[in-house]
Formats: sequence, structure tokens, C-alpha cells
Amino acid sequence: MTYLTHIENADGKRLDARVAHSVSPAEELRARYDLERIRREVSPRDLAPGPGTLWRYAPLLPVEDPKRALSLGEGYTPLLPARRLARKLGLAELTLKDEGRNPSGTFKDRGAAVAVARYAELGVRTVAHNSSGNAGGSWSLYCARAGITCVNLLPTDVQPASLQHCRASGQPTYLTENWHEAGRLIAEACARNGWLNICTLREPYRLEGKKTMGLEIAEQSGWKLPDAVFYPMGGGLGAIAIWKAFDELKRLGWVEGPLPRLYVTQYEGCAPAVKAFEAGQAECAPWGRIDIPPGGLKSPNPPGGRAVLKLIREHGGGAIGVATEDALAAIDELAREEGIFACPESATTLVGLRTAIARGWIAAHERVVLVITGSGLKSIPTLAPASTPVVTSSDAIIA
Repeated sequence: MTYLTHIENADGKRLDARVAHSVSPAEELRARYDLERIRREVSPRDLAPGPGTLWRYAPLLPVEDPKRALSLGEGYTPLLPARRLARKLGLAELTLKDEGRNPSGTFKDRGAAVAVARYAELGVRTVAHNSSGNAGGSWSLYCARAGITCVNLLPTDVQPASLQHCRASGQPTYLTENWHEAGRLIAEACARNGWLNICTLREPYRLEGKKTMGLEIAEQSGWKLPDAVFYPMGGGLGAIAIWKAFDELKRLGWVEGPLPRLYVTQYEGCAPAVKAFEAGQAECAPWGRIDIPPGGLKSPNPPGGRAVLKLIREHGGGAIGVATEDALAAIDELAREEGIFACPESATTLVGLRTAIARGWIAAHERVVLVITGSGLKSIPTLAPASTPVVTSSDAIIA
């Protein structure tokens, strides 16, 4: 059973949820639920004994039979206190949402798990998308488990871990040198072959999986929302999803008070949201030359840019550019201070938090969450080589 009622576009038009939809990102498809019925029939206490995966939130997900979902154990990642970092930064409370614990090593598994489960119910046989790497690897694995074909278009500098996920799962995978053309190539291939285009914000269900990050942040905080969340922004879908979760929880009466402020971070070498925010613009302009490390955040014209900027305007927050060398240094700081081995993309959040504090955007008493979107294991080739001495005597081994 699902409480899903329909799909809604940006104009408020209702679309049939029994049909697989793929549209322009500007239509902003959203899955809608019978929240009044959920309020009557479900409470936070009912979720407590649920599985230790994202499927504990089945009433707020679009899948008709969650028991048949081909789960790999995704979701319900820990929200870890970062006490040493909090002391260094002068904060009362800082927590890290560690998404590197997901099966393929990133938060992308949430979107793939829920969307693939739903499309399996709807009889979809082939999906296609362009991905900077992590989503391609994640969707390849989940589609393989479901018996669905996933066509991937990746950049030539894709991280080997993501490419190996695609290869090992046997999914058709291609590379392109001109990343600015990737979306057009996929759209043409889908139109020609009748495949479902699942690129960012073209369909509604990937967002539903990713919103479980917001549901978990609330539940793991005792159904209290933080004051601010820092999120590394590529296409923007993850941030939009988290705030959709917060909004639904507020409508259900499961949380109270204002929604948190959103701070997104981007590399300075591809920062269209930062540029738009600083210029007071409502939409992102296409970015030119991309100069960032391999991996995520490679989104020169983020499909969710307008929606993310709107969230910042409505709830407060900001967009912060981060130098690559500072993000790489933050990987070591997170590991050294808190034992979290983060990917470079998510390490931008720590740099962004430090910048926000310096600008007076974050007060000492506020509760802050950094979303660590992926494991550093996905990014080993990007990191500095470990300089480790070889010893022949115990005398050379020192603390």
C-alpha cells in the first residue's frame, strides 16, 4: 500500500502516478501524498521498530509494495556528533550525516533504490542518464539487481570506482569529453530508442529516495530540526529533496518551528549557484570552463538551481565557493579530528561552514549538520599519495 496520490508539476497540474513521466527539469515534478491520511494512520512511534534502512519511511515513499523492493541495505546512515570540530569552530553542536556508509559509497543509492523499485513496479525496462560518476555506478548496481537496463553517459575523467560499478554490473556505459553536451546526447538517445530519461529532475522518484536524508536527520535528532544544514551542490536535487522531507514533516505535525537554513557549497571552478546567489539572481547562468577534481559537483547548469536559490531566499542560508586545495585539506581534517574519511565534494561543507562562521552567518549556539555525501574511498586517485616510510628496524617506528 502507498499513500501516493499523484504527481504534480510546477503549474500545479496533476499527473497520473501510474505512468512513468520524464519531462523538462523546469516542470519540477513532485510526488504528492495523502498527508492527512498519514497523519491519522501513522505516527513517529510507528517508524521506530522499522528496518534499519530508508524503507522504514515507506508511508512517505511512492512504492506500492516496499517488501518487494530490491534493497541493498541503503539509508539510515548515522548522524555523528563532531565534538572536536565543534570545539575548534566554537559551535555548541555539530553533527555529520555520513552517507559514505551506503552500498556504493554515496547518497546516490537512496535515489536509485526508490526510483528503481518504483519503475520496476511500472514495468520500465530501460533507463538512461548522464552522470559525473556516482549516480551512474549506483543506478547500474540497482538496475542490475532489478533486471532493468541502465544506459550511462559519463565524463572521460570519471573516477575509476564509479566506472567499475558500471562495468561490473554489465550496464551499457559510454564516455564523453564535452560534458556540456551530455544532457543533449542522452535526451536524443532516449527519444530515438524509447528509453526513460532519468537525468536530474526529469522524473520525480529519485528525489523521493534522497528526501530520506531529511527524514533521518529529523528522526535521529529526536524529531527536532537543526538550525542549518550544509550540503555540497551539484545538480541541486539532494538539497531540494531534504527540504521536501522537512516540509512534509512540518505538514504532518511531526516537527515544529521554522525549517533550517540551507547553505550549499561548490568548487570555485564550477560555482553557478554561488555566482547567482552573490549577484542576487533567481536562476543560475551556465558556467563556462569547468576546473574541478573528478567526481561530483560537475554541474555547469544545475537543473535544480532555481529551486535551491528559492529555498535559500525563503528559509535563509547562502551559497559558498570553495577552493579545491581547501576541500582536499578538509578531507584530512575530517579524518584527523573525527575519523570520517570523506570524499572531496562533501569536504567542501566543512570549508563552507568555516567561511559562514567568519561571515557571521552561523551563531555559536546553533545546531549545524554537515552532509557528508560520499566516502573518500570513491576518490582515492584524486587524493595525495600516502608518504609512508618503509622500516627495517623497530627503532625507526615512532609515534
